[in-house]
Amino acid sequence: MIDIPYEIIPGSKYLIRSAEDEDTIGVFVGYSMIGSESALVIRMDGGRIRFFMVSQITYMDLLESSVDDDRSKKVSEPFYG
Repeated sequence: MIDIPYEIIPGSKYLIRSAEDEDTIGVFVGYSMIGSESALVIRMDGGRIRFFMVSQITYMDLLESSVDDDRSKKVSEPFYG
Protein backbone atom coordinates (compact mmCIF):
# COMPACT_ATOMS: atom_id res chain seq x y z
CA MET A 1 0.00 0.00 0.00
CA ILE A 2 1.34 3.45 -0.95
CA ASP A 3 1.24 6.11 1.74
CA ILE A 4 -0.26 9.30 0.31
CA PRO A 5 0.17 12.37 2.50
CA TYR A 6 -3.02 13.98 3.78
CA GLU A 7 -2.49 17.34 2.18
CA ILE A 8 -3.79 19.26 -0.80
CA ILE A 9 -1.02 19.09 -3.39
CA PRO A 10 -0.60 21.59 -6.24
CA GLY A 11 -1.11 19.89 -9.59
CA SER A 12 -3.55 17.31 -8.20
CA LYS A 13 -7.08 17.11 -9.59
CA TYR A 14 -10.04 17.39 -7.21
CA LEU A 15 -13.81 17.36 -7.23
CA ILE A 16 -15.01 20.10 -4.88
CA ARG A 17 -18.52 20.37 -3.44
CA SER A 18 -19.27 23.88 -2.23
CA ALA A 19 -21.90 25.02 0.26
CA GLU A 20 -24.29 25.70 -2.64
CA ASP A 21 -24.14 21.96 -3.54
CA GLU A 22 -22.33 22.74 -6.77
CA ASP A 23 -19.65 20.29 -7.96
CA THR A 24 -16.50 21.65 -9.58
CA ILE A 25 -13.63 19.62 -11.02
CA GLY A 26 -10.23 21.21 -11.44
CA VAL A 27 -6.54 21.24 -10.61
CA PHE A 28 -5.38 22.82 -7.35
CA VAL A 29 -2.86 25.59 -8.06
CA GLY A 30 -2.42 27.23 -4.66
CA TYR A 31 -3.81 29.21 -1.77
CA SER A 32 -4.96 32.81 -1.63
CA MET A 33 -6.59 35.23 0.76
CA ILE A 34 -9.92 36.95 0.17
CA GLY A 35 -10.17 39.59 2.85
CA SER A 36 -9.37 37.76 6.06
CA GLU A 37 -10.42 34.31 4.80
CA SER A 38 -8.31 31.60 3.20
CA ALA A 39 -9.22 30.35 -0.25
CA LEU A 40 -8.19 27.44 -2.48
CA VAL A 41 -7.38 28.37 -6.06
CA ILE A 42 -8.52 25.84 -8.68
CA ARG A 43 -7.82 25.88 -12.45
CA MET A 44 -10.83 24.44 -14.25
CA ASP A 45 -10.98 22.98 -17.77
CA GLY A 46 -10.63 25.78 -20.28
CA GLY A 47 -8.20 27.66 -18.01
CA ARG A 48 -10.75 29.47 -15.83
CA ILE A 49 -9.46 30.15 -12.31
CA ARG A 50 -11.93 29.75 -9.44
CA PHE A 51 -11.40 30.75 -5.79
CA PHE A 52 -13.13 28.70 -3.08
CA MET A 53 -13.48 30.13 0.40
CA VAL A 54 -12.30 27.35 2.70
CA SER A 55 -15.32 27.88 4.96
CA GLN A 56 -17.68 27.22 2.01
CA ILE A 57 -16.24 23.83 1.00
CA THR A 58 -18.42 20.88 2.01
CA TYR A 59 -16.00 18.19 0.81
CA MET A 60 -13.22 17.43 -1.68
CA ASP A 61 -12.50 14.18 -3.54
CA LEU A 62 -9.00 13.47 -4.84
CA LEU A 63 -9.38 12.35 -8.46
CA GLU A 64 -5.74 12.36 -9.67
CA SER A 65 -2.68 12.79 -7.48
CA SER A 66 0.46 14.59 -8.56
CA VAL A 67 2.60 13.34 -5.67
CA ASP A 68 6.15 14.52 -6.29
CA ASP A 69 9.03 12.41 -4.97
CA ASP A 70 11.00 15.58 -4.27
CA ARG A 71 9.35 16.55 -0.98
CA SER A 72 12.10 19.11 -0.29
CA LYS A 73 10.31 21.75 -2.41
CA LYS A 74 8.73 24.46 -0.29
CA VAL A 75 5.03 24.90 -0.99
CA SER A 76 3.90 28.49 -0.59
CA GLU A 77 1.50 29.09 2.26
CA PRO A 78 -0.72 32.09 2.96
CA PHE A 79 0.90 34.84 5.01
CA TYR A 80 -0.87 36.06 8.13
CA GLY A 81 0.81 39.26 9.21
